[in-house]
Amino acid sequence: MSPVTCHQCRASFLPRPMGHNARYCSDRCKRRNQRVRLKEANPQQTVDARRRSYCSTKAHPDRLDAHRAVATRYRKQVRLWLAEYKLSIGCVDCGYRAHAGALQLDHEGPKSVEIADARSSIARLQAEITAGSCKVRCANCHAIRTWKNKQRDTGNVGRGCGEKS
Repeated sequence: MSPVTCHQCRASFLPRPMGHNARYCSDRCKRRNQRVRLKEANPQQTVDARRRSYCSTKAHPDRLDAHRAVATRYRKQVRLWLAEYKLSIGCVDCGYRAHAGALQLDHEGPKSVEIADARSSIARLQAEITAGSCKVRCANCHAIRTWKNKQRDTGNVGRGCGEKS
């Protein structure tokens, strides 16, 4: 029997004996492909299924506590990853890297999503950082750069704070 390519993960595999119509390397790939096709066919059905699942989880206090614990643990992982990323890069303007709370992500290109919305997963943050060409800046440098950009956009190149006339 010759190797076949999985329609989901594109891995090469040998079909089981008598599995001449094999399209997937495993049941997991088959289920994943079915979910993708279902989501594409009717996105509202996926939303409704998630809502029903959450409502049934909410009805059982033990399951709800477990659900919240997992969500809290994942949010902490995302925050920790973001803090480590900002500290490893530091401010591109002044070099500050003493505390992650004082460092911010500054979009230099078009935004596909707000950083606050992207904080739900590490993958979404990484995608936004690379796609939106985000730079790490300390809060002061970020505020100064934003102010200068707004002044340039409006053509109002006046004095800044503390400058004498």
